[in-house]
Amino acid sequence: MQDIIKKCLPTYEIVRKIGSGVYGVVYHVKDNLKERAVKVVPIMIERSLSYRTPGDLDSKISHDFYAIQEYYHKIKGEGVIEIYDFHLVDKQVSKQGARAYLVILMEFCPYNLLDRVLDHFPLPPESAEGLMTELAEILNRLSDRAGDVFIVKDLKPSNLLVNQNNKLVIGDLGGLQRISSTSTASNAQFTPNWSAPELITHSRTAGIASLIFSYGFVSYFIWSGSLPYEQENFTERLRRIKEQELEFTRSNIPFRTQILISHCLNFRPEDRPKDFKAILEYLRGNSKTISPAGKQSSDGTTDTEAPGPKLNIEPALTSVRDSGTAGRANGSRQNAQANTNSRNGSYGLHKPGDNWVDPAVGMVFVWVPTGVFQMGSGTWDGEGNKDELPLHEVFLDGFWLGKYPVTQEHWKKVMTGMLWYKVRGKNPSWFKKGGDYPVEQVSWNDARDFIQKLTAINKGRYHFRLPTEAEWEYASRSGGRREKYAGGNPPEKIAWYSANSGMATHPVGRLAPNGLNLYDMSGNVYEWCADTYNEEAYRYHEYKNPIFSKEGPRRVIRGGSWCNFPRELRCSYRASVSPDFNGNYLGLRVVMTPGGTKKHT
Repeated sequence: MQDIIKKCLPTYEIVRKIGSGVYGVVYHVKDNLKERAVKVVPIMIERSLSYRTPGDLDSKISHDFYAIQEYYHKIKGEGVIEIYDFHLVDKQVSKQGARAYLVILMEFCPYNLLDRVLDHFPLPPESAEGLMTELAEILNRLSDRAGDVFIVKDLKPSNLLVNQNNKLVIGDLGGLQRISSTSTASNAQFTPNWSAPELITHSRTAGIASLIFSYGFVSYFIWSGSLPYEQENFTERLRRIKEQELEFTRSNIPFRTQILISHCLNFRPEDRPKDFKAILEYLRGNSKTISPAGKQSSDGTTDTEAPGPKLNIEPALTSVRDSGTAGRANGSRQNAQANTNSRNGSYGLHKPGDNWVDPAVGMVFVWVPTGVFQMGSGTWDGEGNKDELPLHEVFLDGFWLGKYPVTQEHWKKVMTGMLWYKVRGKNPSWFKKGGDYPVEQVSWNDARDFIQKLTAINKGRYHFRLPTEAEWEYASRSGGRREKYAGGNPPEKIAWYSANSGMATHPVGRLAPNGLNLYDMSGNVYEWCADTYNEEAYRYHEYKNPIFSKEGPRRVIRGGSWCNFPRELRCSYRASVSPDFNGNYLGLRVVMTPGGTKKHT
């Protein structure tokens, strides 16, 4: 695919692959003046009665190429991704068939709506309302066309892009179709989780009513960061929406907005708003009521299903700020936090340094924001090893990371009752000096057992895992800053190591934190990462959320320990041991993700 791009766009440099799907592969490209996206779509025609000769096949390829251009000119405008040029490349025609590549040069959009909502959750009410209105305007422009109505058949947050002007645009043009050309056979081109019940249960033809249902799901996601009843599969979710109350977990969603979303998610198509013009009138305050579609559903048939969801309003759930150490995260504070965060503690005010407290055990987690950084040893380090190169750019989604290494107290609380606990005892540590000391003599396999039990005692509401190498380094460097040691301070300010440790571990949180308020990222105990160690792992890293997971004899450990020298405390320093090794300088720190968003085992 990259060779195809070079043939027709030789002045552009390929930065990375953005994504791929049924209709082709998309790349991020740039030249000296601008950034663009390029989509490469294979076109293949097989010989048939309609196209018997090479001339017929050649003509069909050309016809499809010009038809795609004509199609775009019908839909282009506000809310549709801008296309700058079309190219037909590498056309080959034989007696048996013809093939070519369609290369589309389009605007580059740095985000999609999914990432925008999750990276900045919770969005301020005015931003959420603005996105709902902006999306309704786009869908109204496409659907309010005399004799030439277009609908989006796969409306979901990942298909809605945010361009460099911070405007929403539809990025999946393959999902935009004339309503007059849709058929039951084409109804498979949708994502069940975001689709109307009549498309799934009755194989109905897609129409305005089904698009409004998907709009309701996307609007709910904009406010809540999830689908209703997200833990359920799509059939159970639809059943619960039909039979139970629709839950809104943020108290600052205007009641008018809750009513609109509930109307859009009515089970019966005729009970939903009649069109996007009616939705816009309501959103803009020009109408106090929402005009329903009436007795007819989108395909002209009458539906007799039960009425749609009712409302259930719950308080907003926010994260908390904590200035104490791990040993202080107990007692009444833990009990209050467990009540406050009983459903979605992770859905808080996501600002760097914000804290969330695990309600089952009392472990404190710090929000590490989304960002891009140069991973590896750079000029600010100066002591890089071969396995710390090449320096490369990495994009990371935001995540919750333990504020401290796992302590002996938390280890004992979690591992009680496990076979491991009975065989190896309550506390595996060599330095048994107190509950606020880091747990050590923990192998990678032991760490996995701990994480599985921690997830289980939280009843699956929160998932826990080891950080990836990229996440660990990014967090250690205060969100990707050019820091040699965590926080940019000299080792003696932030780390227990060979020169000041007395050759033993120390209670967590006693020295200075880094720029994200994370403690002991350098020194005290090494920390396990999720990655398999490979000297050349950085050459295989993906741009977004990389993890090296191929088989290998060793796992990565990071941060240095009480017995290491300064150069081994560097943020970029990589070490590794066998996953069954459990030395007295080896502990762990964990990542939390909300239930349903688990990444990396």
